[in-house]
Amino acid sequence: MPKLFLKHEGVTLNTYELKSEKTTVGRKSDNDIQLNDAAASSHHVCITIKPNEYLEEQIDARLEDLDSTNGTQVNGCIVKSVELRNGDDIQIGSHHFIFENEEAAGMESTAIFLPDED
Repeated sequence: MPKLFLKHEGVTLNTYELKSEKTTVGRKSDNDIQLNDAAASSHHVCITIKPNEYLEEQIDARLEDLDSTNGTQVNGCIVKSVELRNGDDIQIGSHHFIFENEEAAGMESTAIFLPDED
């Protein structure tokens, strides 16, 4: 199951399992993950989890910035929408999360052949 690890100076402060198809992160209490951070927007990002269409037992995760005021960084780059990979560093305001997808560990170096569809 994909997870977000809230980190501070290398120490894990909290772990969030991404159980739902959609997980919202932001300052308001109606988010799945609420942040007490003035730099985070009310509804900052949404992470969508879905099965991979080609590989059984694999899960794809996509992060979408919900037009936040201060933006979202993944691995130091400002993003609007990005496919998350195992080990990605997500920054929302002063909060740093590490995305972990156990199902995808080791898949980064795996080649997948998809035949041409005629």
